[in-house]
Amino acid sequence: MPAAMPLNSHVPAARRIGMSTGALFPDYHTEDAIEVAAAHGFGTVELYLQTHGEYQPACVTDIKHRLRDHGLSVHSLHNDIRHFDLWSSYRRRAAESYALFERLIAVAAELSARAITWHGFRDHLDVPAAFDRFADTVRVLGEQARQAGVTLTIENVSWCYLRRVEHIQRVRLYDLPLGFTFDPFQAVEAGQNPVDIIEAMNGHLTTVHLSDYGPGEIRHLPLGDGVIDWLAVFGALVAVDYRGPLIIEVPYRGDLNTLTAGRVFVERCLAAV
Repeated sequence: MPAAMPLNSHVPAARRIGMSTGALFPDYHTEDAIEVAAAHGFGTVELYLQTHGEYQPACVTDIKHRLRDHGLSVHSLHNDIRHFDLWSSYRRRAAESYALFERLIAVAAELSARAITWHGFRDHLDVPAAFDRFADTVRVLGEQARQAGVTLTIENVSWCYLRRVEHIQRVRLYDLPLGFTFDPFQAVEAGQNPVDIIEAMNGHLTTVHLSDYGPGEIRHLPLGDGVIDWLAVFGALVAVDYRGPLIIEVPYRGDLNTLTAGRVFVERCLAAV
């Protein structure tokens, strides 16, 4: 697997700027979204696995063939938090969630993905015992991922635990086998400065999602249509020497030109910084 390059290097945009297949939900199945990504000039993707069936061998094989046929690489897999009730008091549900997470790690390795993006724990973890239980689980899953050659990452999400700078700092104090996924939209929605989140994740930042934010607007606006200071965001990413791709996560809302416009916007921002 080739080494990742810094954002301010002369890396082709197709490698530097990626797309989440989740941007095409619900109109395109994950495997079909691969072809759309290739047709719009993307060279790397984050695969958002939407259903249990997309973890099964037949679907994974189909995805693998389509990636090969279109010359795309997978940077990361994104799981759906609704399928992973790891701390359920109903033991069967917890056991099946854990088994599915192990399958997620295996699929990531099979597709040569670098990382897994996970929202982590939906609760606030204000009770120390709850955080300890979370940390114990993450330590096991993160180590399993590491042994498979994959980095397990937790994303800053406004409605999950990892939404503030102090949450990131607390997770880092536990020295867990984790990386972080940074989302500027989620940072602003949580009332945080995106640059502060980037700096808190420094050294463990593995994946970056991109969509814009506007108060009172629909969620995940097209890039440049909201209030995020993108030059500050990209400047901070360069400052911490981020070397992963920039994954556009803007919902296309029926207009595939949104994908191309997003990529052009990022290219212009990178040229400016």
